Amino acid sequence: MSNAPPLRLPGEHFVVALGFFALGAVALGLVGPELAEGKFTAPYVAAVVHLFTLGYICLSIFGSLYQFLPVAIGVPIRSQRLAHVTFALLLVGIPTFVTAVALTSPRWLPIGAGLVALGFSLFAGNFIATLARAKERSITWWALCGAALYLVVTLGFGFLLALNLATGVASTLRFELLLAHIHVAIIGWVLLVMVGVGHRLIPMFMLSHGATERPAQVAIALLTTGCALIALPLGMTVHAVGFLVVVAGVLAFIGQALAFYHHRKKGELDPGMRLAMLGLASIVAALLLAPWAWLRGWQNVRLLTTYVFLLIGGVSMFIAGHYFKIVPFIVWYHRFGAQVGKSKVPRVADLYSSRRASLTLVALGAGVGLVALGILLGQALVVRGGALALVLGIAVEAREMIRVVSVRTS
Repeated sequence: MSNAPPLRLPGEHFVVALGFFALGAVALGLVGPELAEGKFTAPYVAAVVHLFTLGYICLSIFGSLYQFLPVAIGVPIRSQRLAHVTFALLLVGIPTFVTAVALTSPRWLPIGAGLVALGFSLFAGNFIATLARAKERSITWWALCGAALYLVVTLGFGFLLALNLATGVASTLRFELLLAHIHVAIIGWVLLVMVGVGHRLIPMFMLSHGATERPAQVAIALLTTGCALIALPLGMTVHAVGFLVVVAGVLAFIGQALAFYHHRKKGELDPGMRLAMLGLASIVAALLLAPWAWLRGWQNVRLLTTYVFLLIGGVSMFIAGHYFKIVPFIVWYHRFGAQVGKSKVPRVADLYSSRRASLTLVALGAGVGLVALGILLGQALVVRGGALALVLGIAVEAREMIRVVSVRTS
């Protein structure tokens, strides 16, 4: 932990990310009728999607990597000052971009997209420069290198889509670009980060020792290859092969998580880890639905919308589960680490309520399930009920995170 940054750097990302998570859940209820009709390309729906992906998922990943990366590879972040600049750009750029997308504003869209692209580019440069300084090429290192590559590719697809909104230059390829953008972002960027970070954090939080690491190696290779096949404009046959390779990669990651589970020293999983595992289950559910979504997507847009939502919902729950592990741990380290052996200090698990964490698990799981079911059945009321459950779960989790950071030394 000697290479870890001050608490402020990951903390500011986590605070704002949870705010976007809550805002996205509220907005999800507002666009319930559009979602129930499968209108995932409608401006308001696209804006809500980016509240989750850019605002919650990406900012959470950035904050986690600023804390995790120096510990995992043994070198500090290349530039903490640049990390704060990146955060400031995204703090302004994401709301501007989301608002411009919702209102289809040709004036503000380039400004918002430009700020977001600049922020992501600076993060990618800082991220890659940090990885380049590592002396050891571990499984985590390779996974995060692949994620860095696909983050840049995701930015490229995002730029083309934003350019198309402003000029209509790629109108005939809009849906193909959109699907490539979604899959590269979730599979190439987010899932590879999940594999790389989860490979270190899951066994740490489960107190798991002695499990094979081969499934993680296989998962990284398959996800990297499959995502490339989906991203390249080589036709539906190649995309279908890429998707099958991705499915195998996700199953390999599930296999790695199960191997850690079977070698755990802890008895029952805590609510945070159960929520993370529920997130993986949602991703698996999306993959089971995917063949029908891909084959019948444009004939049944609700099916395609359900598939995309289960992916985003699964990733969101996986991250929410790790909030209950990462935030208490880093707060404990910064507040009590120096006192260990000198005075009585609380356990990490004492910093939050296990009962409220379980309530978060139930609310978020029910919320994702109800929204997905409402979209699939075309029932706006069910979608809004799911959104309400999500708001409840996020409110409880945010309250617990406030409680964690409010703890002071005695």
